[in-house]
Amino acid sequence: MLFQIQISVRLSLNFLSSTLLAVFLASSVAAQTDSSLYIRVNFLYGSKPMRAFKATESKIFGGLHGGHVTIQTGDYDYGFRRNKKHPHIFAHKKPASVFTEKKLNGQSRYEADRKTVAFIVPVTRQQYDSLQKIHAAYCQATPFDYAFFGMRCTSTTREILGQIGVLKKRSRLTNIVTAFYPKMLRKRMFREAEKHHYQLISTEGRPTRKWERD
Repeated sequence: MLFQIQISVRLSLNFLSSTLLAVFLASSVAAQTDSSLYIRVNFLYGSKPMRAFKATESKIFGGLHGGHVTIQTGDYDYGFRRNKKHPHIFAHKKPASVFTEKKLNGQSRYEADRKTVAFIVPVTRQQYDSLQKIHAAYCQATPFDYAFFGMRCTSTTREILGQIGVLKKRSRLTNIVTAFYPKMLRKRMFREAEKHHYQLISTEGRPTRKWERD
């Protein structure tokens, strides 16, 4: 009788071990599946024409402290921008802004002669799906006004990355102050890239323009 009880206990323990192993392997597979998902944070550096090329090179909004930043998922790039030539100084109730979706058709977000850097960030399925929902909602209804002392492309990107957990979530005011223009967020992303081993893809930009440095 005692021998039968010992066999029963051993069988139960073996079954429990097998079950736990199966759960662990399933979790590992799920984690591996999640790790195959990526988003791409695309930065365009600020720039101005070199003195010898002022006649042929155009001025760009923001100059050396300008540039742009967007988030790419799959073949679509999403970003926040003004929809008027002159943005509001402070946010208005009636937005002068638009949240855009751009289909890339397999191409890079910017031309090869622009100075850019892209951070390839691995995300979980939950993060990816949350990002898609945010983008869809923002494209349907502009989330806020574009204002010089308010939300712009950088602070908006910072806020979205905080919402999905890629960066620590902060208040909107903190996002505005700490991500006032692209270089501020770009420096943060370089630190994150070093910490988490993100892949970087960069282009140097054409020599007829003076490009912002990191």
